[in-house]
Amino acid sequence: GINAEYMGDETFGGKPLSWRAFEPLLDNIYGDAISDDPFQPQEVHLAITDDISEMKVIWATMKNLEDPFVEMLPAGLDWATAADQVTTITAVNYTYQVQKNWWPIFTGVLYEADMTGLLPGEAYQYRVGGTQHQLMKRDVRRSKDFQFKAAPAPDADRRTVIGCLADQGTWMLLGFATSNKLIEVQDELGIDMVMYAGDLAYAGLSTSLSHLNISKEDEFEHIWDLWGIQNEPVAATRPFMVGVGNHERFYDYAAVQNRYKMPFEKSGGNGDFWFSYDYGNVHWISISSEEDVEPDSAQIAFLQQDLEKAAANRATVPWIVVSLHRPMYCSTGEGSEPDYGPNSKYQTALEPLLLQYDVDLVIQGHMHAYERMHPSVNGESITYPEKLSVPTTNEEGEPAEEQVDLYRSQGKGPVYVVQGNTGAMQFERWANPRPDWSAVRFANGFIPPSDVTQDPTEQARLQGLILDSNYTDTFGFGVMTVMNSTHMQYKVVPVSGTIGTDEFWVVKRV
Repeated sequence: GINAEYMGDETFGGKPLSWRAFEPLLDNIYGDAISDDPFQPQEVHLAITDDISEMKVIWATMKNLEDPFVEMLPAGLDWATAADQVTTITAVNYTYQVQKNWWPIFTGVLYEADMTGLLPGEAYQYRVGGTQHQLMKRDVRRSKDFQFKAAPAPDADRRTVIGCLADQGTWMLLGFATSNKLIEVQDELGIDMVMYAGDLAYAGLSTSLSHLNISKEDEFEHIWDLWGIQNEPVAATRPFMVGVGNHERFYDYAAVQNRYKMPFEKSGGNGDFWFSYDYGNVHWISISSEEDVEPDSAQIAFLQQDLEKAAANRATVPWIVVSLHRPMYCSTGEGSEPDYGPNSKYQTALEPLLLQYDVDLVIQGHMHAYERMHPSVNGESITYPEKLSVPTTNEEGEPAEEQVDLYRSQGKGPVYVVQGNTGAMQFERWANPRPDWSAVRFANGFIPPSDVTQDPTEQARLQGLILDSNYTDTFGFGVMTVMNSTHMQYKVVPVSGTIGTDEFWVVKRV
Protein backbone atom coordinates (compact mmCIF):
# COMPACT_ATOMS: atom_id res chain seq x y z
CA GLY A 1 0.00 0.00 0.00
CA ILE A 2 1.83 3.09 1.24
CA ASN A 3 5.17 1.44 1.85
CA ALA A 4 8.34 2.80 0.34
CA GLU A 5 8.10 0.58 -2.72
CA TYR A 6 4.75 2.08 -3.63
CA MET A 7 5.91 5.62 -2.90
CA GLY A 8 8.89 5.09 -5.19
CA ASP A 9 11.78 7.42 -5.86
CA GLU A 10 11.64 11.12 -6.60
CA THR A 11 14.26 13.71 -7.36
CA PHE A 12 14.75 16.99 -5.62
CA GLY A 13 17.22 19.66 -6.72
CA GLY A 14 18.57 17.32 -9.36
CA LYS A 15 19.53 14.73 -6.75
CA PRO A 16 17.74 11.42 -6.23
CA LEU A 17 15.63 11.23 -3.06
CA SER A 18 14.50 7.74 -2.12
CA TRP A 19 11.42 7.33 0.05
CA ARG A 20 12.86 3.93 0.95
CA ALA A 21 14.86 5.84 3.55
CA PHE A 22 11.65 6.04 5.59
CA GLU A 23 10.93 2.32 5.41
CA PRO A 24 12.87 1.31 8.57
CA LEU A 25 11.05 3.99 10.59
CA LEU A 26 7.62 2.91 9.33
CA ASP A 27 8.40 -0.77 9.82
CA ASN A 28 9.62 -0.15 13.36
CA ILE A 29 6.44 1.70 14.37
CA TYR A 30 3.73 0.07 12.27
CA GLY A 31 5.19 -3.32 11.35
CA ASP A 32 2.80 -5.50 9.38
CA ALA A 33 -0.11 -3.08 9.88
CA ILE A 34 0.86 -1.43 6.58
CA SER A 35 0.00 -3.82 3.77
CA ASP A 36 2.41 -4.27 0.87
CA ASP A 37 -0.60 -5.06 -1.31
CA PRO A 38 -2.04 -1.92 -2.99
CA PHE A 39 -5.41 -3.65 -3.45
CA GLN A 40 -5.82 -4.50 0.25
CA PRO A 41 -8.62 -2.54 1.97
CA GLN A 42 -7.22 -0.51 4.87
CA GLU A 43 -8.03 2.52 7.04
CA VAL A 44 -11.52 1.15 7.73
CA HIS A 45 -13.54 3.45 9.96
CA LEU A 46 -17.13 3.93 11.08
CA ALA A 47 -19.26 6.99 11.72
CA ILE A 48 -22.73 7.64 13.04
CA THR A 49 -25.25 8.93 10.51
CA ASP A 50 -28.43 10.92 11.09
CA ASP A 51 -30.33 7.61 11.43
CA ILE A 52 -29.60 5.29 14.38
CA SER A 53 -30.47 2.30 12.19
CA GLU A 54 -27.42 3.07 10.03
CA MET A 55 -23.64 3.08 10.36
CA LYS A 56 -21.35 4.64 7.76
CA VAL A 57 -18.13 2.87 6.78
CA ILE A 58 -15.28 4.35 4.72
CA TRP A 59 -12.03 2.67 3.69
CA ALA A 60 -9.12 3.10 1.28
CA THR A 61 -6.97 1.15 -1.16
CA MET A 62 -3.94 2.36 -3.07
CA LYS A 63 -5.22 0.87 -6.35
CA ASN A 64 -8.82 0.70 -7.50
CA LEU A 65 -11.13 -2.19 -6.68
CA GLU A 66 -14.18 -2.49 -8.89
CA ASP A 67 -17.67 -3.35 -7.63
CA PRO A 68 -16.88 -2.37 -4.00
CA PHE A 69 -19.11 -3.82 -1.32
CA VAL A 70 -19.75 -4.30 2.39
CA GLU A 71 -20.86 -7.69 3.70
CA MET A 72 -22.68 -7.67 7.04
CA LEU A 73 -23.92 -10.41 9.36
CA PRO A 74 -25.25 -10.57 12.94
CA ALA A 75 -22.31 -11.06 15.30
CA GLY A 76 -21.39 -14.62 16.19
CA LEU A 77 -22.57 -16.25 12.98
CA ASP A 78 -20.30 -17.94 10.46
CA TRP A 79 -19.99 -16.46 6.99
CA ALA A 80 -20.27 -19.83 5.28
CA THR A 81 -22.97 -21.56 7.30
CA ALA A 82 -25.09 -18.39 7.61
CA ALA A 83 -24.66 -17.28 4.00
CA ASP A 84 -28.41 -16.76 3.63
CA GLN A 85 -28.28 -14.10 6.37
CA VAL A 86 -25.45 -12.08 4.86
CA THR A 87 -26.45 -8.59 3.74
CA THR A 88 -24.40 -7.13 0.89
CA ILE A 89 -24.32 -3.35 0.44
CA THR A 90 -22.95 -1.69 -2.67
CA ALA A 91 -20.35 0.98 -1.92
CA VAL A 92 -19.40 4.03 -3.95
CA ASN A 93 -15.80 4.80 -4.82
CA TYR A 94 -14.14 8.17 -5.34
CA THR A 95 -10.87 9.97 -4.88
CA TYR A 96 -9.59 13.51 -4.46
CA GLN A 97 -6.58 15.37 -5.72
CA VAL A 98 -4.29 17.98 -4.26
CA GLN A 99 -1.47 19.85 -5.89
CA LYS A 100 1.55 17.75 -6.86
CA ASN A 101 4.90 18.86 -5.53
CA TRP A 102 8.10 16.81 -5.35
CA TRP A 103 6.73 14.34 -2.80
CA PRO A 104 4.10 11.66 -3.42
CA ILE A 105 0.41 12.55 -3.17
CA PHE A 106 -2.60 10.34 -2.58
CA THR A 107 -3.48 8.53 -5.81
CA GLY A 108 -5.53 5.81 -4.19
CA VAL A 109 -9.27 5.29 -3.91
CA LEU A 110 -11.77 5.84 -1.09
CA TYR A 111 -14.96 3.81 -0.67
CA GLU A 112 -18.12 4.65 1.27
CA ALA A 113 -21.28 2.77 2.21
CA ASP A 114 -24.05 2.96 4.82
CA MET A 115 -24.96 -0.23 6.63
CA THR A 116 -28.73 0.01 7.08
CA GLY A 117 -31.52 -1.82 8.89
CA LEU A 118 -29.54 -2.06 12.13
CA LEU A 119 -31.31 -2.75 15.42
CA PRO A 120 -30.34 -0.33 18.22
CA GLY A 121 -27.45 -1.60 20.33
CA GLU A 122 -27.19 -4.93 18.50
CA ALA A 123 -23.79 -6.38 17.54
CA TYR A 124 -22.85 -7.00 13.91
CA GLN A 125 -19.81 -8.25 12.06
CA TYR A 126 -18.75 -6.97 8.66
CA ARG A 127 -16.02 -6.88 6.08
CA VAL A 128 -15.39 -4.64 3.10
CA GLY A 129 -13.93 -5.38 -0.30
CA GLY A 130 -14.14 -5.30 -4.08
CA THR A 131 -12.91 -6.96 -7.23
CA GLN A 132 -9.36 -6.78 -8.53
CA HIS A 133 -9.14 -7.07 -12.32
CA GLN A 134 -5.74 -7.82 -13.81
CA LEU A 135 -5.51 -9.10 -17.38
CA MET A 136 -7.60 -12.28 -17.45
CA LYS A 137 -7.59 -12.66 -13.67
CA ARG A 138 -10.46 -11.63 -11.43
CA ASP A 139 -9.98 -11.78 -7.65
CA VAL A 140 -12.36 -10.72 -4.88
CA ARG A 141 -10.41 -8.86 -2.20
CA ARG A 142 -11.72 -8.50 1.35
CA SER A 143 -10.63 -6.81 4.53
CA LYS A 144 -10.32 -8.63 7.81
CA ASP A 145 -13.54 -9.12 9.78
CA PHE A 146 -14.66 -6.41 12.19
CA GLN A 147 -17.39 -6.26 14.80
CA PHE A 148 -19.37 -3.23 16.06
CA LYS A 149 -22.55 -2.33 17.88
CA ALA A 150 -25.29 -0.27 16.28
CA ALA A 151 -26.04 3.10 17.85
CA PRO A 152 -28.23 2.77 20.94
CA ALA A 153 -31.78 4.00 21.27
CA PRO A 154 -32.21 7.14 23.38
CA ASP A 155 -32.14 6.17 27.04
CA ALA A 156 -31.57 8.77 29.75
CA ASP A 157 -30.18 6.28 32.25
CA ARG A 158 -27.93 4.11 30.09
CA ARG A 159 -24.18 3.88 30.61
CA THR A 160 -22.31 5.63 27.77
CA VAL A 161 -18.51 5.68 27.43
CA ILE A 162 -16.79 8.05 24.99
CA GLY A 163 -13.08 8.40 24.30
CA CYS A 164 -12.00 12.05 23.96
CA LEU A 165 -8.86 13.04 22.04
CA ALA A 166 -7.24 15.97 20.22
CA ASP A 167 -3.87 16.81 18.66
CA GLN A 168 -2.72 13.26 17.98
CA GLY A 169 -0.60 12.71 14.89
CA THR A 170 1.32 9.59 13.96
CA TRP A 171 5.06 9.23 14.69
CA MET A 172 5.57 12.84 15.81
CA LEU A 173 5.81 12.34 18.80
CA LEU A 174 3.63 9.63 20.36
CA GLY A 175 0.38 9.61 18.41
CA PHE A 176 0.90 5.96 17.50
CA ALA A 177 1.53 5.08 21.17
CA THR A 178 -1.73 6.74 22.20
CA SER A 179 -3.55 4.69 19.57
CA ASN A 180 -1.88 1.52 20.87
CA LYS A 181 -2.96 2.31 24.42
CA LEU A 182 -6.52 3.03 23.30
CA ILE A 183 -6.58 -0.25 21.36
CA GLU A 184 -5.32 -2.06 24.46
CA VAL A 185 -7.99 -0.75 26.84
CA GLN A 186 -11.00 0.07 24.65
CA ASP A 187 -12.88 -3.17 25.36
CA GLU A 188 -11.91 -3.26 29.03
CA LEU A 189 -13.23 0.29 29.48
CA GLY A 190 -16.31 -0.42 27.38
CA ILE A 191 -15.72 2.52 25.05
CA ASP A 192 -18.77 3.01 22.83
CA MET A 193 -17.35 5.65 20.49
CA VAL A 194 -14.50 8.14 20.19
CA MET A 195 -14.50 11.84 19.33
CA TYR A 196 -11.56 14.00 18.24
CA ALA A 197 -11.49 17.76 18.75
CA GLY A 198 -9.30 18.50 15.75
CA ASP A 199 -5.64 18.29 14.67
CA LEU A 200 -5.90 14.67 13.68
CA ALA A 201 -3.02 13.37 11.54
CA TYR A 202 -0.66 16.38 11.34
CA ALA A 203 -0.15 15.76 7.62
CA GLY A 204 0.57 19.47 7.36
CA LEU A 205 2.87 21.07 9.91
CA SER A 206 2.22 24.77 9.18
CA THR A 207 6.01 25.11 8.98
CA SER A 208 7.99 26.48 6.06
CA LEU A 209 11.14 24.55 5.06
CA SER A 210 12.46 26.71 2.24
CA HIS A 211 15.56 24.58 1.63
CA LEU A 212 13.22 21.66 0.86
CA ASN A 213 10.76 23.80 -1.09
CA ILE A 214 8.02 23.09 1.47
CA SER A 215 5.66 25.92 2.34
CA LYS A 216 3.44 26.44 5.39
CA GLU A 217 0.46 25.47 3.27
CA ASP A 218 1.72 22.07 2.11
CA GLU A 219 0.50 18.70 3.34
CA PHE A 220 1.78 15.13 3.03
CA GLU A 221 -1.28 13.06 2.14
CA HIS A 222 0.22 9.69 3.07
CA ILE A 223 0.41 10.81 6.71
CA TRP A 224 -3.39 10.61 6.59
CA ASP A 225 -3.02 6.99 5.47
CA LEU A 226 -0.69 6.25 8.39
CA TRP A 227 -3.17 7.81 10.80
CA GLY A 228 -6.01 5.76 9.36
CA ILE A 229 -3.99 2.56 9.62
CA GLN A 230 -2.83 3.13 13.20
CA ASN A 231 -6.39 3.83 14.36
CA GLU A 232 -8.19 1.12 12.39
CA PRO A 233 -8.57 -1.32 15.34
CA VAL A 234 -10.53 1.43 17.11
CA ALA A 235 -12.17 3.16 14.18
CA ALA A 236 -13.46 0.00 12.49
CA THR A 237 -15.12 -1.30 15.65
CA ARG A 238 -16.97 1.77 17.02
CA PRO A 239 -18.03 5.19 15.72
CA PHE A 240 -14.96 7.32 15.03
CA MET A 241 -16.10 10.94 15.06
CA VAL A 242 -13.89 13.91 14.22
CA GLY A 243 -13.94 17.69 14.28
CA VAL A 244 -11.54 20.00 12.46
CA GLY A 245 -8.57 21.98 13.74
CA ASN A 246 -6.04 24.28 12.17
CA HIS A 247 -3.95 21.33 10.92
CA GLU A 248 -6.83 20.09 8.76
CA ARG A 249 -7.04 23.31 6.71
CA PHE A 250 -4.63 22.37 3.92
CA TYR A 251 -5.93 22.38 0.35
CA ASP A 252 -9.29 23.65 1.62
CA TYR A 253 -9.72 20.75 4.07
CA ALA A 254 -9.68 18.27 1.17
CA ALA A 255 -8.30 15.30 3.10
CA VAL A 256 -10.56 15.38 6.14
CA GLN A 257 -13.71 16.15 4.16
CA ASN A 258 -13.15 13.23 1.80
CA ARG A 259 -11.80 10.70 4.29
CA TYR A 260 -14.11 11.41 7.25
CA LYS A 261 -17.79 12.28 6.81
CA MET A 262 -19.80 13.41 9.79
CA PRO A 263 -23.62 13.61 10.17
CA PHE A 264 -24.74 17.20 9.64
CA GLU A 265 -27.91 17.38 7.56
CA LYS A 266 -30.45 16.57 10.30
CA SER A 267 -28.92 19.13 12.66
CA GLY A 268 -28.60 21.78 9.96
CA GLY A 269 -24.82 21.73 10.23
CA ASN A 270 -22.04 22.21 7.72
CA GLY A 271 -20.13 19.03 6.85
CA ASP A 272 -17.26 18.26 9.20
CA PHE A 273 -17.16 21.88 10.41
CA TRP A 274 -20.22 22.02 12.65
CA PHE A 275 -22.72 19.27 13.35
CA SER A 276 -24.46 17.45 16.20
CA TYR A 277 -25.85 14.04 16.99
CA ASP A 278 -27.33 11.99 19.83
CA TYR A 279 -25.67 8.87 21.15
CA GLY A 280 -27.77 7.21 23.85
CA ASN A 281 -28.04 9.84 26.60
CA VAL A 282 -25.42 12.25 25.22
CA HIS A 283 -26.02 15.09 22.78
CA TRP A 284 -22.69 15.99 21.18
CA ILE A 285 -22.15 19.28 19.36
CA SER A 286 -18.94 19.72 17.36
CA ILE A 287 -18.11 23.22 16.16
CA SER A 288 -15.13 24.71 14.36
CA SER A 289 -12.79 27.24 15.90
CA GLU A 290 -11.41 27.75 12.38
CA GLU A 291 -14.68 29.22 11.09
CA ASP A 292 -16.50 32.44 11.89
CA VAL A 293 -17.80 32.75 15.46
CA GLU A 294 -19.06 36.32 15.22
CA PRO A 295 -22.57 36.88 16.66
CA ASP A 296 -24.17 37.05 13.21
CA SER A 297 -22.32 34.05 11.79
CA ALA A 298 -24.01 30.92 10.45
CA GLN A 299 -22.11 28.79 12.96
CA ILE A 300 -23.31 30.73 16.00
CA ALA A 301 -26.87 30.62 14.66
CA PHE A 302 -26.54 26.85 14.35
CA LEU A 303 -25.11 26.54 17.86
CA GLN A 304 -27.92 28.54 19.46
CA GLN A 305 -30.65 26.65 17.62
CA ASP A 306 -29.09 23.29 18.37
CA LEU A 307 -28.57 24.07 22.06
CA GLU A 308 -32.18 25.22 22.35
CA LYS A 309 -33.43 21.93 20.90
CA ALA A 310 -31.05 19.87 23.01
CA ALA A 311 -32.06 21.63 26.23
CA ALA A 312 -35.72 20.97 25.44
CA ASN A 313 -34.93 17.26 24.96
CA ARG A 314 -33.06 16.72 28.22
CA ALA A 315 -35.68 14.39 29.65
CA THR A 316 -34.61 11.87 27.00
CA VAL A 317 -31.01 12.92 26.27
CA PRO A 318 -29.87 14.72 29.43
CA TRP A 319 -26.16 15.36 28.79
CA ILE A 320 -24.90 18.08 26.44
CA VAL A 321 -21.24 18.17 25.40
CA VAL A 322 -19.60 20.72 23.09
CA SER A 323 -16.25 20.20 21.38
CA LEU A 324 -14.05 22.61 19.44
CA HIS A 325 -10.37 22.77 18.66
CA ARG A 326 -8.97 26.07 19.96
CA PRO A 327 -9.83 26.47 23.64
CA MET A 328 -11.98 28.98 25.42
CA TYR A 329 -9.81 28.62 28.51
CA CYS A 330 -6.23 27.37 28.79
CA SER A 331 -3.50 28.76 31.04
CA THR A 332 -0.53 28.08 28.78
CA GLY A 333 1.37 31.27 28.12
CA GLU A 334 4.34 33.48 28.95
CA GLY A 335 4.46 35.40 32.21
CA SER A 336 1.15 35.93 33.96
CA GLU A 337 -1.11 36.18 30.91
CA PRO A 338 -2.73 32.94 29.68
CA ASP A 339 -3.05 32.33 25.95
CA TYR A 340 -6.78 31.66 26.24
CA GLY A 341 -8.93 33.05 29.01
CA PRO A 342 -11.21 35.94 29.95
CA ASN A 343 -12.05 38.23 27.03
CA SER A 344 -10.44 35.90 24.51
CA LYS A 345 -12.10 35.31 21.14
CA TYR A 346 -13.78 32.00 21.88
CA GLN A 347 -14.67 32.70 25.49
CA THR A 348 -16.43 35.91 24.45
CA ALA A 349 -18.24 34.31 21.52
CA LEU A 350 -19.36 31.05 23.10
CA GLU A 351 -19.61 31.31 26.86
CA PRO A 352 -22.97 33.13 27.06
CA LEU A 353 -24.66 30.34 25.07
CA LEU A 354 -22.99 27.57 27.05
CA LEU A 355 -24.16 29.15 30.29
CA GLN A 356 -27.64 29.91 29.01
CA TYR A 357 -28.26 26.28 28.11
CA ASP A 358 -26.20 24.82 30.99
CA VAL A 359 -23.86 22.74 28.83
CA ASP A 360 -22.25 20.02 30.92
CA LEU A 361 -18.76 19.60 29.44
CA VAL A 362 -16.54 21.26 26.81
CA ILE A 363 -13.73 19.28 25.13
CA GLN A 364 -10.95 21.31 23.49
CA GLY A 365 -7.44 20.88 22.11
CA HIS A 366 -4.84 22.96 20.23
CA MET A 367 -2.47 23.44 23.15
CA HIS A 368 -0.37 20.29 23.56
CA ALA A 369 -1.17 19.81 27.21
CA TYR A 370 -3.90 18.64 29.55
CA GLU A 371 -5.86 21.12 31.63
CA ARG A 372 -9.16 21.09 33.49
CA MET A 373 -10.97 24.34 34.21
CA HIS A 374 -13.78 25.09 36.68
CA PRO A 375 -17.18 26.38 35.49
CA SER A 376 -16.61 30.09 35.05
CA VAL A 377 -18.07 33.39 33.92
CA ASN A 378 -15.49 35.51 32.13
CA GLY A 379 -12.69 33.96 34.14
CA GLU A 380 -14.45 34.07 37.51
CA SER A 381 -14.99 30.58 38.87
CA ILE A 382 -18.61 30.19 39.89
CA THR A 383 -18.34 26.78 41.54
CA TYR A 384 -15.57 24.63 42.93
CA PRO A 385 -15.54 20.86 43.35
CA GLU A 386 -15.97 18.99 46.57
CA LYS A 387 -14.00 15.84 47.35
CA LEU A 388 -15.38 12.40 46.61
CA SER A 389 -13.89 9.16 47.93
CA VAL A 390 -13.71 6.47 45.25
CA PRO A 391 -12.41 2.89 45.55
CA THR A 392 -9.05 2.05 44.01
CA THR A 393 -6.09 -0.23 44.62
CA ASN A 394 -2.69 0.65 46.04
CA GLU A 395 0.73 -0.36 44.67
CA GLU A 396 0.42 -3.75 46.39
CA GLY A 397 -2.93 -4.38 44.69
CA GLU A 398 -4.88 -4.00 47.91
CA PRO A 399 -8.21 -2.15 48.17
CA ALA A 400 -7.83 1.55 48.93
CA GLU A 401 -9.57 4.89 48.47
CA GLU A 402 -8.58 8.07 46.70
CA GLN A 403 -10.04 11.57 46.68
CA VAL A 404 -11.31 12.98 43.39
CA ASP A 405 -13.14 16.19 42.51
CA LEU A 406 -16.91 16.28 42.19
CA TYR A 407 -18.77 19.25 40.67
CA ARG A 408 -22.36 19.88 41.67
CA SER A 409 -22.75 22.30 38.80
CA GLN A 410 -26.44 22.39 37.98
CA GLY A 411 -27.12 25.76 36.35
CA LYS A 412 -23.42 26.69 36.49
CA GLY A 413 -22.41 25.73 32.96
CA PRO A 414 -19.65 23.41 31.80
CA VAL A 415 -16.44 22.04 33.16
CA TYR A 416 -13.77 22.72 30.52
CA VAL A 417 -11.10 20.23 29.42
CA VAL A 418 -8.13 20.74 27.11
CA GLN A 419 -7.28 17.21 25.97
CA GLY A 420 -4.38 18.27 23.75
CA ASN A 421 -1.93 15.72 25.16
CA THR A 422 -2.92 12.92 22.79
CA GLY A 423 0.37 12.58 20.90
CA ALA A 424 1.68 15.78 19.31
CA MET A 425 4.94 17.22 20.61
CA GLN A 426 4.55 18.76 24.07
CA PHE A 427 6.58 21.83 24.87
CA GLU A 428 4.15 24.27 26.42
CA ARG A 429 4.84 26.95 28.99
CA TRP A 430 2.34 27.79 31.72
CA ALA A 431 1.22 31.25 32.78
CA ASN A 432 1.93 31.93 36.44
CA PRO A 433 0.55 32.29 38.95
CA ARG A 434 -2.00 29.71 37.96
CA PRO A 435 -5.38 31.36 37.27
CA ASP A 436 -8.14 30.67 39.77
CA TRP A 437 -10.19 28.97 37.06
CA SER A 438 -7.49 26.37 36.36
CA ALA A 439 -7.99 23.18 38.39
CA VAL A 440 -5.36 20.74 37.06
CA ARG A 441 -2.73 21.13 34.36
CA PHE A 442 0.22 19.12 33.08
CA ALA A 443 2.52 18.77 30.06
CA ASN A 444 6.16 18.09 29.21
CA GLY A 445 6.33 15.27 31.75
CA PHE A 446 5.52 17.50 34.73
CA ILE A 447 2.63 18.71 36.80
CA PRO A 448 3.95 22.17 37.71
CA PRO A 449 3.32 23.46 41.22
CA SER A 450 1.00 26.41 41.63
CA ASP A 451 3.17 28.47 43.98
CA VAL A 452 5.58 31.10 42.70
CA THR A 453 9.24 30.82 43.64
CA GLN A 454 12.38 32.75 42.76
CA ASP A 455 14.61 29.68 42.50
CA PRO A 456 15.55 29.27 38.79
CA THR A 457 15.11 25.50 38.81
CA GLU A 458 11.74 25.72 40.50
CA GLN A 459 10.72 28.53 38.14
CA ALA A 460 11.47 26.20 35.24
CA ARG A 461 9.42 23.45 36.85
CA LEU A 462 6.67 26.00 37.38
CA GLN A 463 6.70 26.60 33.63
CA GLY A 464 6.51 22.85 33.06
CA LEU A 465 9.78 22.54 31.17
CA ILE A 466 11.77 19.33 30.69
CA LEU A 467 14.76 19.68 33.04
CA ASP A 468 16.44 16.32 33.38
CA SER A 469 16.52 12.72 32.22
CA ASN A 470 13.85 11.62 34.71
CA TYR A 471 11.19 12.41 32.14
CA THR A 472 7.89 10.60 32.41
CA ASP A 473 5.62 11.44 29.51
CA THR A 474 2.26 13.09 30.12
CA PHE A 475 0.59 11.82 26.95
CA GLY A 476 -2.84 10.24 27.21
CA PHE A 477 -6.52 10.55 26.34
CA GLY A 478 -9.77 11.22 28.14
CA VAL A 479 -12.64 8.83 28.83
CA MET A 480 -16.04 10.31 29.60
CA THR A 481 -18.34 7.80 31.32
CA VAL A 482 -21.96 8.83 31.66
CA MET A 483 -23.26 6.58 34.42
CA ASN A 484 -26.91 7.61 34.11
CA SER A 485 -28.94 10.80 33.75
CA THR A 486 -27.33 12.50 36.75
CA HIS A 487 -23.72 11.33 37.16
CA MET A 488 -20.79 11.64 34.77
CA GLN A 489 -17.15 10.67 35.33
CA TYR A 490 -14.19 12.01 33.32
CA LYS A 491 -10.83 10.30 33.62
CA VAL A 492 -7.50 10.75 31.85
CA VAL A 493 -5.82 7.50 30.82
CA PRO A 494 -2.03 7.93 30.53
CA VAL A 495 -0.05 6.24 27.76
CA SER A 496 2.68 5.44 30.26
CA GLY A 497 4.03 6.77 33.53
CA THR A 498 2.03 7.69 36.57
CA ILE A 499 1.64 11.47 36.64
CA GLY A 500 -0.50 12.20 33.59
CA THR A 501 -3.80 11.43 35.30
CA ASP A 502 -6.88 13.32 36.40
CA GLU A 503 -10.37 12.29 37.44
CA PHE A 504 -13.46 14.31 38.19
CA TRP A 505 -17.21 13.86 38.37
CA VAL A 506 -20.13 16.06 37.32
CA VAL A 507 -23.44 15.67 39.12
CA LYS A 508 -26.57 17.42 37.84
CA ARG A 509 -30.35 17.13 38.05
CA VAL A 510 -30.38 15.66 41.56
